[in-house]
Amino acid sequence: MNMDLVTINDRISYIEATQDPLSADIGIIRDESGVWLFDVGNDADRISGLSGEYNVVLSHFHQDHAGSIDRIRVKELYLSKETYRHIGRGTVVESDVRIGGLHIFPIPSSHTKGSLGLEVDESYAFVGDALYSKVKDGFYVFNAQLLKDEIKVLSGIKAPYFLVSHFKGLIRGKDEVIEELKEIYAMRKKDYSDIKVRMEP
Repeated sequence: MNMDLVTINDRISYIEATQDPLSADIGIIRDESGVWLFDVGNDADRISGLSGEYNVVLSHFHQDHAGSIDRIRVKELYLSKETYRHIGRGTVVESDVRIGGLHIFPIPSSHTKGSLGLEVDESYAFVGDALYSKVKDGFYVFNAQLLKDEIKVLSGIKAPYFLVSHFKGLIRGKDEVIEELKEIYAMRKKDYSDIKVRMEP
């Protein structure tokens, strides 16, 4: 691999997200079975150094996360049923899957249906865009039930750090994230399924 990688530890590194073209961070995990990618981005230049065959986990079907899938030589592909509808191949993950020190898990999310995360050695967990919401009319919009379910799932993850796509530096503390999500959930109103948080100008 000859592209610029950011190293987290001896097993985990990543290619940073870009804005033009919009392309998500690409996680690179080395284990006994070879090299895994968490998302593949949407920028041919950024992945030009990825030669060889990879196991791939796609966080969700959005183009900036999955757009380069046909440019990668894939050994095994893990994805949600919603992402499968867009990609048309791979192993559908509907409940926790454990492979060695890796843990693939579904994440309820207001951002999009069919989000997956990848926990590595109970130390770091890639969560893609699952922490984000939909955006409408100047508000971040979270579905209250999905947010409640997401808090439960993420609270059960053992890794103390989350790796969040499009977040500068990628790493966020689990406790900080859970507290933030709980604060948003506390803003819910009776008889409303959505929680609206005004976007800062």
